[in-house]
Amino acid sequence: MRKIPAALNAQFDALLVKNKIPQKFYSHYLKWLQYYLDFCQRYRFSESNFRSLPNFIRKLKEKGQTDVQQKQAGEAIYKLVK
Repeated sequence: MRKIPAALNAQFDALLVKNKIPQKFYSHYLKWLQYYLDFCQRYRFSESNFRSLPNFIRKLKEKGQTDVQQKQAGEAIYKLVK
């Protein structure tokens, strides 16, 4: 899995603070960002295009992620690409 660039990581951290995400969930949201970036690279989707998100969520469902996990992943990525 590819490493998140420092600038993007800092931007993402700022978004978590701005959106008042409890700190105990930061590692989960960061995990979803890593998975999303990996997904986009693997399947050639634009990381910054909101239209990639439904495809990502669909892939999570195929891989057996729970509805709660899918929702959390969607929220994490939506805040970044909106």
